[in-house]
Amino acid sequence: MAGYGNKKNFVVSEQEIAHLDAMLKNIDSDISVAMSYVRRTQKLTFKELEKKFSGINGNTLKRYMQQSYQSMRPIHIVAAYSWVTMVPMTAFYYGFKIKEFYRGMDDNAVEALICLGRLPAEMLNQFLNMVCCMLDDQSKQEFLEFRQQIESEYGVIEDHREFLPPDTLDIKEFAIDYYRSVAVTARQFREEHNISVEMASRLIGLSEYQYHVLEDINKPVPLPVSIGFRVKLGFKLNSHANFTSAMTVFPEFHKLRQVQHVRDSLLVEALRRLKSHERGPMTKVLISLSELYK
Repeated sequence: MAGYGNKKNFVVSEQEIAHLDAMLKNIDSDISVAMSYVRRTQKLTFKELEKKFSGINGNTLKRYMQQSYQSMRPIHIVAAYSWVTMVPMTAFYYGFKIKEFYRGMDDNAVEALICLGRLPAEMLNQFLNMVCCMLDDQSKQEFLEFRQQIESEYGVIEDHREFLPPDTLDIKEFAIDYYRSVAVTARQFREEHNISVEMASRLIGLSEYQYHVLEDINKPVPLPVSIGFRVKLGFKLNSHANFTSAMTVFPEFHKLRQVQHVRDSLLVEALRRLKSHERGPMTKVLISLSELYK
């Protein structure tokens, strides 16, 4: 958890907690919209989706994607769904505004980016080189500087085939591994920053009892999807990916989240530097490539 920095005696105001409550009051509905949008964009049927999981049926997945569904959507379900669809988990928090995650992109470019999770690193690099050839000298230099900066911080684009999900993901086994990692890393984070259980529980919207359960590695229970975004916003973190760093059964999931950040950042930065009349044809290239790796 060293990457979080040293923020001793962290304090969150009542106004900040109230702001989080208001901002995320419709988070379950927003998540359902984003999950449904990704499914349609990737042209996944519920039958196909059902085959990608064990331990959960297609009807349950369908209910999670319905705005009218009133029950909680557990965060491990959204995490597993993000892995199977290879779409960054953070994108699902945007709901109706999922396109804001890919700021500056038109609808076609967003759809292409959502479908490119399985594109091999070599092909992605070739595409980025093609874009660079179309840029003027200044834009090209700025993009290369951006690439150098992000890769120095998060690592270079890797061939992420080893980080792909299993052909069939056991959702129950994934949930246990996910919540155990959250328990270990949440306690470490709280102790490093001298955050009381009372403060932590109020910030992420749980009772103190529920928060103690969250930190209990021997009692993994489903938690609301809102806790991920509340932690990220409330503690002003650049990412909440470190909370999956202690996964031992599915360590590939954590590594993929880092790889996804690099891939998406570079693609968006490259595409946004193209002229509008160039971006359309290049987006078509991306969509064609995505069809090869479903």
